Amino acid sequence: MSMEAAPPLGAYAEEVAVLGGLSDPALLRALLRVDRAAFLPPPPWLVEHVDGGYYLAGPERPQVLRHAVAIALDPSRRLNSGNPARIARFIEALAPKPGETLLHVGAGLGYYSALLAEMTGGRGRVIAAEIDPVLAASARQRLAPWPQVEVTGDALALDPPALDGIFVSAGLAHLPPAWLAALRPGGRMVVPLTGSGETGFVFLLSRGDDPCRWQARMLSAQKFYSCQGGVRGETAVTALDRALADPMVTRVRALRLDRHAPGPGCWLHGDGWCLSV
Repeated sequence: MSMEAAPPLGAYAEEVAVLGGLSDPALLRALLRVDRAAFLPPPPWLVEHVDGGYYLAGPERPQVLRHAVAIALDPSRRLNSGNPARIARFIEALAPKPGETLLHVGAGLGYYSALLAEMTGGRGRVIAAEIDPVLAASARQRLAPWPQVEVTGDALALDPPALDGIFVSAGLAHLPPAWLAALRPGGRMVVPLTGSGETGFVFLLSRGDDPCRWQARMLSAQKFYSCQGGVRGETAVTALDRALADPMVTRVRALRLDRHAPGPGCWLHGDGWCLSV
């Protein structure tokens, strides 16, 4: 069977923009410049369909790689290169700017790190953290055209520099203090908080002048692959599971870093931090 031509990157970027409701010109340019196919495994591919299962697409169907679908990286773990329309919405919420320093947690094979690098430009810096050594080694090769990207391992083992943004691509159960402390005033963090079923809510956290009270906004309910390492302790996951059932999540407006007793305004009270209405 003859190889079918893949749609042009322009058609792919338009599909992602329409489905994700995107408007940031820098993100749209990044979607045009970065070929997602270069950050995916060889065929055959397992493609996520609308009900969350997979179907098989062989090398005669390269066009699937330029549609807004998730592609399996490790189906045994349900680990995907996530749907670009969904993930790009969160990148737009992070609002990377030229020259900024960003940390990307859960870089996988590096596609979304490359988008971040395009948006921050040659004067920017992207630290792409991937705890799986096989994925990290592959990401390092694939990201070689972007010298401003540094691929590293476990994000919890980092001594992070001052950061303008943190983009987390895997579900956490608590917020690591070292990451929060690294964010400069004006810094932003997009982070999924997910419970034992890998479902939860994605938040945008924004640091202002007050180091103890940040703005917080719930972006959407989502399912995310659970972050590996020391960010999903049993106590934290149990507390998050309870909070996920509380409709007060839609009213969360602040991340509090001051020490205080849990009260009626606390949606999720962690160790040294609290998401509050």
